[in-house]
Amino acid sequence: MMNKLLLTIKEFKRTAYHHYGRDPLSLLNFIYYSGIRINTFYVFENDLARELPEHNLESAYRVVKATAEDLAGIREGGGVPREFYCDKIYHATTCYLTFKENDLAHIYWVFFKGDYSRFLVLGDGVAELNFNTALPNFRGNRLMAKMMGYISKDLKEGGYKKVMGVIHELNYPAIKSAEAAGFKKIANLKALGPIHRKLRV
Repeated sequence: MMNKLLLTIKEFKRTAYHHYGRDPLSLLNFIYYSGIRINTFYVFENDLARELPEHNLESAYRVVKATAEDLAGIREGGGVPREFYCDKIYHATTCYLTFKENDLAHIYWVFFKGDYSRFLVLGDGVAELNFNTALPNFRGNRLMAKMMGYISKDLKEGGYKKVMGVIHELNYPAIKSAEAAGFKKIANLKALGPIHRKLRV
Protein backbone atom coordinates (compact mmCIF):
# COMPACT_ATOMS: atom_id res chain seq x y z
CA MET A 1 0.00 0.00 0.00
CA MET A 2 2.85 2.39 0.89
CA ASN A 3 4.63 1.61 -2.41
CA LYS A 4 1.42 2.42 -4.32
CA LEU A 5 0.98 5.74 -2.49
CA LEU A 6 4.62 6.82 -2.92
CA LEU A 7 4.72 5.94 -6.62
CA THR A 8 1.38 7.64 -7.24
CA ILE A 9 2.62 10.85 -5.62
CA LYS A 10 5.99 10.66 -7.38
CA GLU A 11 4.43 10.13 -10.83
CA PHE A 12 1.36 12.34 -10.25
CA LYS A 13 2.31 15.29 -12.46
CA ARG A 14 3.75 13.15 -15.26
CA THR A 15 0.67 10.89 -15.30
CA ALA A 16 -1.74 13.86 -15.34
CA TYR A 17 0.12 15.44 -18.26
CA HIS A 18 0.32 12.11 -20.09
CA HIS A 19 -3.45 11.57 -19.95
CA TYR A 20 -4.85 15.12 -19.96
CA GLY A 21 -2.20 17.11 -21.86
CA ARG A 22 0.52 19.52 -20.72
CA ASP A 23 -1.70 22.16 -19.22
CA PRO A 24 -2.16 23.41 -15.62
CA LEU A 25 -5.78 22.20 -15.80
CA SER A 26 -4.50 18.64 -16.32
CA LEU A 27 -3.69 18.38 -12.63
CA LEU A 28 -7.17 19.59 -11.64
CA ASN A 29 -8.82 17.20 -14.11
CA PHE A 30 -6.81 14.31 -12.72
CA ILE A 31 -7.86 15.15 -9.14
CA TYR A 32 -11.50 15.74 -10.13
CA TYR A 33 -11.99 12.48 -12.02
CA SER A 34 -9.91 10.42 -9.59
CA GLY A 35 -11.48 11.48 -6.32
CA ILE A 36 -14.37 13.96 -6.51
CA ARG A 37 -16.70 13.08 -9.40
CA ILE A 38 -19.10 10.11 -9.31
CA ASN A 39 -17.91 8.13 -12.32
CA THR A 40 -19.54 5.43 -14.41
CA PHE A 41 -17.41 2.61 -15.74
CA TYR A 42 -18.46 0.16 -18.45
CA VAL A 43 -17.55 -3.51 -18.07
CA PHE A 44 -16.64 -5.15 -21.38
CA GLU A 45 -16.28 -8.88 -22.08
CA ASN A 46 -14.68 -10.82 -24.91
CA ASP A 47 -16.03 -14.38 -25.05
CA LEU A 48 -13.09 -16.45 -26.30
CA ALA A 49 -15.31 -19.42 -27.16
CA ARG A 50 -16.35 -17.69 -30.37
CA GLU A 51 -14.28 -16.93 -33.44
CA LEU A 52 -12.25 -13.80 -32.78
CA PRO A 53 -11.80 -10.94 -35.25
CA GLU A 54 -8.31 -10.36 -36.64
CA HIS A 55 -6.16 -8.06 -34.52
CA ASN A 56 -4.63 -6.38 -37.62
CA LEU A 57 -1.35 -5.50 -35.91
CA GLU A 58 0.99 -4.49 -38.72
CA SER A 59 4.17 -6.46 -39.38
CA ALA A 60 6.23 -3.36 -38.53
CA TYR A 61 5.32 -3.97 -34.88
CA ARG A 62 6.62 -6.71 -32.62
CA VAL A 63 5.16 -7.74 -29.27
CA VAL A 64 7.02 -9.18 -26.29
CA LYS A 65 5.92 -10.30 -22.85
CA ALA A 66 8.04 -8.11 -20.63
CA THR A 67 10.41 -9.45 -18.01
CA ALA A 68 11.27 -7.60 -14.80
CA GLU A 69 14.60 -6.71 -16.43
CA ASP A 70 12.82 -5.26 -19.48
CA LEU A 71 10.71 -2.98 -17.29
CA ALA A 72 13.66 -1.95 -15.13
CA GLY A 73 15.58 -0.95 -18.25
CA ILE A 74 12.66 1.11 -19.59
CA ARG A 75 12.15 2.91 -16.27
CA GLU A 76 15.85 3.59 -15.84
CA GLY A 77 15.80 6.52 -18.24
CA GLY A 78 12.73 8.04 -16.56
CA GLY A 79 10.00 9.87 -18.40
CA VAL A 80 7.49 7.01 -18.58
CA PRO A 81 3.98 7.28 -17.05
CA ARG A 82 2.45 5.34 -14.18
CA GLU A 83 1.34 2.45 -16.43
CA PHE A 84 4.95 1.27 -16.50
CA TYR A 85 4.98 0.71 -12.73
CA CYS A 86 2.06 -1.72 -12.26
CA ASP A 87 4.41 -4.47 -11.10
CA LYS A 88 5.56 -2.16 -8.31
CA ILE A 89 2.14 -0.70 -7.46
CA TYR A 90 -0.18 -3.69 -7.93
CA HIS A 91 2.27 -6.63 -7.95
CA ALA A 92 1.18 -7.42 -11.52
CA THR A 93 3.34 -9.99 -13.28
CA THR A 94 2.25 -10.00 -16.94
CA CYS A 95 2.44 -7.24 -19.50
CA TYR A 96 2.82 -6.99 -23.25
CA LEU A 97 5.18 -4.43 -24.74
CA THR A 98 4.74 -3.32 -28.35
CA PHE A 99 7.69 -1.99 -30.32
CA LYS A 100 7.93 -0.43 -33.76
CA GLU A 101 11.42 -1.40 -34.88
CA ASN A 102 13.41 -0.58 -31.71
CA ASP A 103 11.09 2.11 -30.39
CA LEU A 104 8.72 1.32 -27.52
CA ALA A 105 5.17 2.17 -28.60
CA HIS A 106 2.65 0.67 -26.17
CA ILE A 107 2.20 -1.28 -22.91
CA TYR A 108 -0.76 -3.42 -21.80
CA TRP A 109 -1.07 -5.28 -18.47
CA VAL A 110 -3.03 -8.50 -17.93
CA PHE A 111 -4.45 -9.54 -14.56
CA PHE A 112 -5.56 -13.04 -13.57
CA LYS A 113 -7.44 -14.76 -10.73
CA GLY A 114 -5.88 -13.70 -7.44
CA ASP A 115 -4.36 -10.53 -8.91
CA TYR A 116 -5.42 -7.02 -8.00
CA SER A 117 -8.51 -5.76 -9.78
CA ARG A 118 -10.21 -2.49 -8.91
CA PHE A 119 -13.67 -3.48 -10.15
CA LEU A 120 -13.72 -7.24 -10.77
CA VAL A 121 -13.42 -10.53 -8.91
CA LEU A 122 -11.73 -12.71 -11.52
CA GLY A 123 -12.64 -16.38 -11.74
CA ASP A 124 -10.91 -19.38 -13.29
CA GLY A 125 -10.14 -18.96 -16.97
CA VAL A 126 -10.81 -15.22 -16.87
CA ALA A 127 -8.27 -12.45 -17.51
CA GLU A 128 -8.60 -8.68 -17.30
CA LEU A 129 -6.87 -6.18 -19.59
CA ASN A 130 -5.94 -3.08 -17.62
CA PHE A 131 -3.50 -0.17 -17.45
CA ASN A 132 -2.49 0.37 -21.06
CA THR A 133 -1.07 3.38 -22.82
CA ALA A 134 0.45 4.33 -26.14
CA LEU A 135 3.46 6.62 -25.96
CA PRO A 136 2.84 10.04 -27.56
CA ASN A 137 4.67 9.39 -30.86
CA PHE A 138 2.48 6.33 -31.51
CA ARG A 139 -0.97 7.65 -30.72
CA GLY A 140 -3.51 7.60 -33.51
CA ASN A 141 -2.43 4.14 -34.70
CA ARG A 142 -5.28 2.26 -32.93
CA LEU A 143 -2.75 0.28 -30.91
CA MET A 144 -5.16 -0.28 -28.03
CA ALA A 145 -7.72 -2.01 -30.26
CA LYS A 146 -5.07 -4.02 -32.07
CA MET A 147 -3.42 -5.13 -28.83
CA MET A 148 -6.77 -6.05 -27.26
CA GLY A 149 -7.29 -8.36 -30.22
CA TYR A 150 -3.71 -9.66 -30.16
CA ILE A 151 -3.76 -10.43 -26.42
CA SER A 152 -7.24 -12.00 -26.59
CA LYS A 153 -5.99 -14.40 -29.26
CA ASP A 154 -2.88 -15.19 -27.20
CA LEU A 155 -4.97 -15.85 -24.09
CA LYS A 156 -7.39 -18.06 -26.05
CA GLU A 157 -4.45 -20.16 -27.22
CA GLY A 158 -3.44 -20.42 -23.56
CA GLY A 159 -6.83 -21.89 -22.61
CA TYR A 160 -8.57 -18.81 -21.22
CA LYS A 161 -12.35 -18.48 -21.64
CA LYS A 162 -13.03 -14.77 -21.21
CA VAL A 163 -11.17 -11.47 -21.31
CA MET A 164 -12.56 -8.48 -19.44
CA GLY A 165 -11.98 -4.75 -19.57
CA VAL A 166 -13.35 -1.84 -17.52
CA ILE A 167 -13.46 1.58 -19.19
CA HIS A 168 -14.54 5.03 -17.98
CA GLU A 169 -17.74 6.29 -19.62
CA LEU A 170 -15.96 9.36 -21.08
CA ASN A 171 -13.01 7.46 -22.50
CA TYR A 172 -14.55 7.32 -25.97
CA PRO A 173 -11.39 6.17 -27.81
CA ALA A 174 -10.99 3.23 -25.41
CA ILE A 175 -14.67 2.29 -25.78
CA LYS A 176 -14.31 2.32 -29.57
CA SER A 177 -11.15 0.23 -29.27
CA ALA A 178 -12.89 -2.40 -27.14
CA GLU A 179 -15.80 -2.63 -29.56
CA ALA A 180 -13.45 -2.86 -32.56
CA ALA A 181 -11.64 -5.75 -30.84
CA GLY A 182 -14.93 -7.64 -30.41
CA PHE A 183 -15.63 -6.84 -26.75
CA LYS A 184 -19.28 -6.44 -25.66
CA LYS A 185 -20.55 -4.18 -22.86
CA ILE A 186 -22.15 -6.31 -20.13
CA ALA A 187 -22.52 -4.00 -17.10
CA ASN A 188 -22.14 -0.49 -15.64
CA LEU A 189 -20.43 0.28 -12.33
CA LYS A 190 -20.54 3.54 -10.33
CA ALA A 191 -17.54 4.77 -8.35
CA LEU A 192 -16.64 7.70 -6.12
CA GLY A 193 -12.88 7.51 -5.73
CA PRO A 194 -12.16 4.13 -4.13
CA ILE A 195 -15.83 3.52 -3.18
CA HIS A 196 -17.64 1.08 -5.49
CA ARG A 197 -18.89 -2.49 -5.72
CA LYS A 198 -17.05 -5.33 -7.43
CA LEU A 199 -18.47 -7.55 -10.14
CA ARG A 200 -17.75 -11.29 -10.02
CA VAL A 201 -16.88 -12.65 -13.47
